[in-house]
Amino acid sequence: MFRAFIGIGLAAAAVVGLWAGGETLASRRVAELIAGDPALQATLVRPLRQPPQFGMRIEQPAFADPAGGIALPWAELQISPQSPTTARLILPEEGQVTITGQAHMLGLDEPHATVRLAPLKRLAPDHIAVTAEQVTLDSQPVIEGLDLDMQMTRLGPDAPLAARAAYQARVGVGAVQTRLLSQMGLDLHGIPDPVSLGGDVLLWLDGTPSVRGQATPSVVGWQTEGLTIGAGPMSLRVVGRIVRDPNGLAEGQVALYTADARQMIDQASQMGLIPGPARMLLSAGLEQLAKTPIDADLPGPDFPEPAQGQVRLPVQLSGGQILLGGIPIGAAPPFGAI
Repeated sequence: MFRAFIGIGLAAAAVVGLWAGGETLASRRVAELIAGDPALQATLVRPLRQPPQFGMRIEQPAFADPAGGIALPWAELQISPQSPTTARLILPEEGQVTITGQAHMLGLDEPHATVRLAPLKRLAPDHIAVTAEQVTLDSQPVIEGLDLDMQMTRLGPDAPLAARAAYQARVGVGAVQTRLLSQMGLDLHGIPDPVSLGGDVLLWLDGTPSVRGQATPSVVGWQTEGLTIGAGPMSLRVVGRIVRDPNGLAEGQVALYTADARQMIDQASQMGLIPGPARMLLSAGLEQLAKTPIDADLPGPDFPEPAQGQVRLPVQLSGGQILLGGIPIGAAPPFGAI
């Protein structure tokens, strides 16, 4: 998801960065960016020609990969003379989403997106903000509220060795209807709805996003001091740090804070994330697992003590294994799967 939003930022940066060259040159550059990415399509990229606004109109933009796709009838990128380093992405309120080969009507209620460019940072998107009141599929609400804010920040001394840029992201996703998405063919492993997500995440990238670059950078690590996830009646707060190891697997340490630990273990087992024997072992030794200390030698944020009624379950991912409370429970997933 974050890679897609960074890609949006690069397209907007092309408009802002080529202000002096005119709309025609900017349109050509965005067309080149789209043509150079096999996942993107557009039938036409043309100058906006609506002074005093500067920008372009993209006809039938689309994104597709093996997991699915999204297509819109049009999209516009605009900047004004009063704010020459900030671009607005104007989107229609309807489009189409493809899930497991089936097309569904997409509805966007009051979508808004802005990108601010940093001229002294190789025309990198310095700030990206995306919001929508509601997202529907086939006229049925699937997301109640979407809010993403990404601000470029300095690369601190604790950043992964592969990191070349960092963004502080604030994420807010409300009431995702997983049952409806499952009925449409999306395999969500029986996650109960509604699902919600909220909190701050520090993202590390393997390059600085720039319209002058040849490829969109990838996320190589993340860290959070508190990301709250809700799923049906269950809720947990995630604190920790995960990075991509040399083999492309997830590596690091997180702590799960929850009052619904047993339900979560059962749900994870139903999803196939925890084998049956491990589920029984974890459930039986839950109180002891919650006493497992945090590994202070691993880099990451501060891990607070759990609130009253909660348990804190330390999870380490190391050497290709997942350890919960020091007990191996399975293989570490690819970094991109988290």
